Amino acid sequence: MCGIFAVVNDKNENAPQTVLDGLKKLEYRGYDSWGIAVRKLKTPIIEVEKHIGKIGEAKTSLPPSRVGLGHTRWATHGGVFDKNAHPHLDSKKQIAVVHNGIIENYLEIKEELIRKNHRFLSETDTEVVAHMIEETLKEKKDYSIGDFVAQVFAAFKRLTGSNAIGVLDSKTETIVACRNGSPLVVGVDERNHQLFLSSDIPALLKHTKKVYFLNDNEAAVLNKNLFQVYDLKKEKPKKIILETVNLKISDAEKEGYPHFLLKEIEEQKRTILKTIEKNQDRIREAAKFVKSRKIIFTGCGTAYHCALLGKYFFAKSGLAADAIQANEFSAFRYLIDDKTTVMAISQSGETADTLLAVKSAKKNKAKVLAVINSRGSTLERLSDFFIPIQTGPEIAVVSTKAFTSQLAVLYLLAKILVNKEKVALMKIRLLARKLSHWLDRGLKDQLINLAKKLLKEKHLYIIGKELNYPAALEFALKVKETAYTHAEAFASGELKHGVIALIEKGIPCFVLISKDEYENDLISAATEIKARNGTIFGVSPADAPVFDYHIPTPDVDELTIIPNIIVGQLLAYYLGVGKGADPDKPRNLAKSVTVK
Repeated sequence: MCGIFAVVNDKNENAPQTVLDGLKKLEYRGYDSWGIAVRKLKTPIIEVEKHIGKIGEAKTSLPPSRVGLGHTRWATHGGVFDKNAHPHLDSKKQIAVVHNGIIENYLEIKEELIRKNHRFLSETDTEVVAHMIEETLKEKKDYSIGDFVAQVFAAFKRLTGSNAIGVLDSKTETIVACRNGSPLVVGVDERNHQLFLSSDIPALLKHTKKVYFLNDNEAAVLNKNLFQVYDLKKEKPKKIILETVNLKISDAEKEGYPHFLLKEIEEQKRTILKTIEKNQDRIREAAKFVKSRKIIFTGCGTAYHCALLGKYFFAKSGLAADAIQANEFSAFRYLIDDKTTVMAISQSGETADTLLAVKSAKKNKAKVLAVINSRGSTLERLSDFFIPIQTGPEIAVVSTKAFTSQLAVLYLLAKILVNKEKVALMKIRLLARKLSHWLDRGLKDQLINLAKKLLKEKHLYIIGKELNYPAALEFALKVKETAYTHAEAFASGELKHGVIALIEKGIPCFVLISKDEYENDLISAATEIKARNGTIFGVSPADAPVFDYHIPTPDVDELTIIPNIIVGQLLAYYLGVGKGADPDKPRNLAKSVTVK
């Protein structure tokens, strides 16, 4: 969940500011607290600054330094207090540690260290790492870089769970990073001889596009004279090849928008078609990969809704598939065999439950096809084949543009499998053209006014049928995540089976409709709600007398669900802003859910 950023050999000797700027780019990974540790110039002293709350426009008062290590926290162990903010230090304040993940055996380690007279200042699991390293180095007054590296490796190997750590040693001005399950990427600025460590690419773009994504059970050693990657199991150096990331700094900037979420919603005018154009050949290869195999889609949250829509797309093409929430996958693992392809969907490629589902499937000899936005992820490495949707960084915690691009990939894949690629491409291009005209100031003004009417509502209901049922689930999730309003989605046919008991006078009910064979069924369902005094908001290409309010969407056949969902994204955004919430950083949520 958390964000890690570090710099070694800062060219301006201003490591505190460099790290702070990096953390601001990673705040979407956790915003309960933040902190920075630096090694002062000309003296082996570590100074630390920590604060609870979001970084926002924060400034740092730390002294000049060439080496710094920082962290933005999503709290797991210990409350949101200054003492629990990272980095954490050893007793002598010579070693600073930041951490992403959960150390499942930390209590056992902590009790050992307390018996050896170590005193802990926080409630976190992370602090044990600093004390473990201190304990093993205490007999070595003049330890070398090699000694320090060996003890970090030994400490990391004792940790159980999904973890990534960054450890700064003040004496040697060295940072060691280790990964097993949580993401880390090293950035190399060859021109200025600077090294960087980050949890994600956006924080590196200002400095370099040359990167190396650490694999599980790998470590990186960084100081002014050295950059070396190690195999943690063998504790031996590895030869690596740096990658060049194809992203611009502006991809991770707001570019005049008040929030990343609004920018990313608007980018869907371009990103859906861009994804298909960049990946058309790869999607054709994916079709060969999955042909004549049992298909199971999986994901969590928004990615699960994408998986569910994938199941519907395949069904409409006459292809059998299932969709299982990744966090419930274990109950169905007995259905997986060597004739199964598990299609795992994730924006980050680091979602813990999705990775567990994939590992479980691979144990049963299934093939894994991943649809991912972020490059260099664990899911990418675990997969037998992957489609990188390449929408650019998605900074807002709630997923929008990645979701719709992944949806377009699954739609095209379903059509390729039944030899309807040309028709599918025509519809995707038509969707892109219609979105470019429809997603305009007029639509936004309409939804701003609608959000004002709904600000005090405690409940919203959304109904749909066939493709518009999973679309309704995603519409509701966006409202819950972004506006903290209870929103619940139902299949319209379920109304008479209990749901209609919830309807009372004035309750807002959104009805998602496409111009298809189910249009009249949904209008009938809306009429039933209206008869119980519900207020009907129609989201559809055509108006209907039963609607109290109509939000028109373009008619793009099966793909009409995408503008229907975009209405939910925009409404959630304006509701969140109207309530004073931060739409980019919803409370209690983080972008990458790297813990179970």
